[in-house]
Amino acid sequence: MSREEDSTSNDLRQMLAEIYESAQTRKKLRVAGAPEVGIFWIVDGKPLVFGDPLNDAEQCGEFKNYEEDHIHLWKFLQRNGIVPPDSEYEDYPRGRVVYNTKTGSFMLFADRCILKDEPMVEHLLDELHLPSTTKTESDPHYKCKKCGG
Repeated sequence: MSREEDSTSNDLRQMLAEIYESAQTRKKLRVAGAPEVGIFWIVDGKPLVFGDPLNDAEQCGEFKNYEEDHIHLWKFLQRNGIVPPDSEYEDYPRGRVVYNTKTGSFMLFADRCILKDEPMVEHLLDELHLPSTTKTESDPHYKCKKCGG
């Protein structure tokens, strides 16, 4: 192996170690029950939830937000066989949780078919360690093709 290949290999190992360490830190924070912002889908009746602890969330104006969007995350999930490869991100009910830094409150925006399912909403709140004061609201961005939101 040449020096250049060895250097590239070491850089790759270091990058993978950093990714692993970051994932372990986030996992510990999730176990500790830190409130999270995130995005989610309900795929074939099962929640698919991705979140980051509030302290790690991206600041966007007066909101703290999950840094990834539905479109790009869906493509990743397709490439890894987690969701159907021939589906689109808007085929399934979806939503997002944000935190308003001015009001100090969480907001769960979701497709109406999710909001009608109280046990599912409770599951999402639990999964993201959100307080019972979290507000829920439909949003025109989150309309699945099945029910039209």
